Amino acid sequence: MCDRFGGAFGRGRLADDERAVSVTVGYVLTLAIGAVVLSGVVIGVSGVIDSQTDRTIRGDLSVVGQTTVTNLESADRLARAAAADRPENESEVRVAVDVDLPTRVAGTPYRMTVDGDSVTLRTDNPDASVEVPHAVSVDVEETSVRGGPLRISYVVADGEAGPGTLEVTER
Repeated sequence: MCDRFGGAFGRGRLADDERAVSVTVGYVLTLAIGAVVLSGVVIGVSGVIDSQTDRTIRGDLSVVGQTTVTNLESADRLARAAAADRPENESEVRVAVDVDLPTRVAGTPYRMTVDGDSVTLRTDNPDASVEVPHAVSVDVEETSVRGGPLRISYVVADGEAGPGTLEVTER
C-alpha cells in the first residue's frame, strides 16, 4: 500500500515532510537576527552615552570652576580694597562672599581643591578632573571642600601684620 506522496505507507512520511519547516526556521532566524542587531545597537549606543556623559561632566566642572575663580578674585579685590581703606580705629577687616554652586554635576558629586594657583575640581565616577587657574593677589589657604554652597572669607584681625588669607569653606 502506498500513501499519496508515493512512498510506502508509514515509512518516511514525517522525514520527507517539509511543509512547515520554512515557516518555523524563518521565525527562529528572524528572532536570532533581531537579537543580534538589538544587542549591537545597545552596545554601540552605550559607548556614545558614556563619552557624552564624560564631556558633559567636564564641561560642567569647567563652568563651576570658572564661577568659583570669578568669586575668589572678587573676594580678593574686596579684601584689598577693605584693607587699604581701613580706618586707624578699625580693629579688623572682614570680607565674605557667598557662592551658590550645585552639589552635583550631571548627577555626580564632586570635590574642589583651592590653592594659591588654581581651583581643581574632581569627580570619582567617571574619573574626571578640571583645573582652572586664578589670579588672586593675597594668600589663599589650601582647602578641599565638597561641591555645593561655599563661603569665601578674608579676615585680618587687629594686631596682625601684613595681609590676611582667603579661605574657602562649605556653607
